[in-house]
Amino acid sequence: MLEELEERRAEITKKADEYKARRTELNSEASKWAELRDELNGRIKSAVEKAKGFKKQREEYEKLIGDGKAKRSELNKKASQHYSTVEQMRKKNDMQSIQAFELLRQRIDKLELKQQVEVLSKEKERKLVAKITELKREFDGMEKELEKDQKLKELLKKAQKYRKESDKYHEEVIRNVKYSHECRDKMVRCFKEADRVRVKADEAHQHFLESQEGADGAHRLYIRHLRDVKDFDRVITGLKRKVSEDWVFRGRIEAKKKAKDIYERFRDGEKLSTEDLMQLQKSEMMFK
Repeated sequence: MLEELEERRAEITKKADEYKARRTELNSEASKWAELRDELNGRIKSAVEKAKGFKKQREEYEKLIGDGKAKRSELNKKASQHYSTVEQMRKKNDMQSIQAFELLRQRIDKLELKQQVEVLSKEKERKLVAKITELKREFDGMEKELEKDQKLKELLKKAQKYRKESDKYHEEVIRNVKYSHECRDKMVRCFKEADRVRVKADEAHQHFLESQEGADGAHRLYIRHLRDVKDFDRVITGLKRKVSEDWVFRGRIEAKKKAKDIYERFRDGEKLSTEDLMQLQKSEMMFK
């Protein structure tokens, strides 16, 4: 029975050690997942902060766009008022339409912008330059005709001055719109990156929870088996003590029996050996 108990205790001890090792393994695994999760959360925070920065920049550009549009609108209004006066005078003097003059100027501006920003073949660029030159020649002719009248010339110069100032604000608005769109695109990319990394962070957190839960389960089983080992220790220790006490008791009974035989032989006058005397001395018979 004692051997069976000791074997069972050894099995439980082995099992407890296995759960302890499993707990350590899962805790280590949970730490790795937590470290990865924290790293990914850091990347999410960084991406979101960048997105917020681009959002703030975009809002600043949007304010500049609003201010630029307001100034452009104001200058266009002044230019239109002067052009309207010029147009009235032109009709009175039976001159060319100021609207045709202004449209020609706008067309030249568009073609010059195209030449600056677009990548063209040599042949296409040559044709474009020729067209711009032709239109400018036509524009100069119309302008000279309009400038024949000194008052008309002054009004036209003021109108053109306001229009040029308006064009500057228009270019500024276009430029800021471009920057605003760039900031918006960067902001969207950062938010998308944050969402993409968040999926990985959530997965890492789920793995962390699973590993942590497994480690907690292994810890509970380890503690349970450890208690069982202690219970077996108490039973085995008690059993060994009982066996030891029984052995001592049986030894005393046996010694007493031998002493009684020796004592009876002594009473019968039999000569005792030294060993017999020593055995008799150890027993209680000498005192009875």
